[in-house]
Order: sequence, then C-alpha cells, then structure tokens
Amino acid sequence: MIKALQDSSPAVLLVRVLIAAVVVFGTYNPTGKSIFHWVYHNDNPTDAWVILVAIIAILLNIALLIAAWKALGMLGTIIVLILFAALAYLSLQEGWVAAGNAQSLQWLGLILYSVFLGIGLSGAILWRRATGQVVVDDADDV
Repeated sequence: MIKALQDSSPAVLLVRVLIAAVVVFGTYNPTGKSIFHWVYHNDNPTDAWVILVAIIAILLNIALLIAAWKALGMLGTIIVLILFAALAYLSLQEGWVAAGNAQSLQWLGLILYSVFLGIGLSGAILWRRATGQVVVDDADDV
C-alpha cells in the first residue's frame, strides 16, 4: 500500500478513494454504526472523548474537502458534479438505486462524495498523467 502511495499508478487513485471512503463512512453511514450515530445516541454527549472524536471527524472531512477543492478548482468541481449527477440519474433510471428508499439514496450520495474526495486527493497526479505537467502550489496561504 505504501508503494501505491508513492507511484502515479491507478492504485494511487484507488487507495486515495478508499482513504476518503473510510473517513466519510466512518463519520456517517446509514447503518447506524458511525461517529455521528455514536455522538447522537451517546448518554453523555458532552464527554471529552465524544467531543474530541467528533471534532477530529469534522476536521478530517474539512481537510479532505479543502484538498479536493484546491486540486480541482471550481471548474473541475463543476465537471465532477455534472458527471456525478449523470451517474445518479443513470442509477435511478436503471433501478440500481430505489428513488423511494432514503437509505439507498444516502449510500449513493456517500459513495459519490467519497469518490469526489478521492479524485480531489489525486488531482495533481491525474493532471500530470493527462497533460504531462507538474502541479506546483503557489504557497500563498502559508
């Protein structure tokens, strides 16, 4: 797995999508076994451990979202969202996802969000593979 993180192979995209999926589905999923449900149904939601884990989950999601936004930019994000809207429509039309079932719609949304974050985390790698150009950060926010 470490080798996959160093290469620019397709395994890198898969590993990064899986990392994003662990964060997303660990934070919330429709099964009821997630950090959200643990905090919501906790007898003592003001316990220091509960607050710490909730804050870490929120910060991880925000960090992944910022990384995806920086890698894709507004145009890239719009392109990915249009692609995902078409995939969601196809999933509903073909009956892969039941429109009347809230859980299946949540699963679809969470999967697409995980893939979006994974693509965002791999944005520089994908850009380098597609164009041959290396992405260099301006570091204006440091």
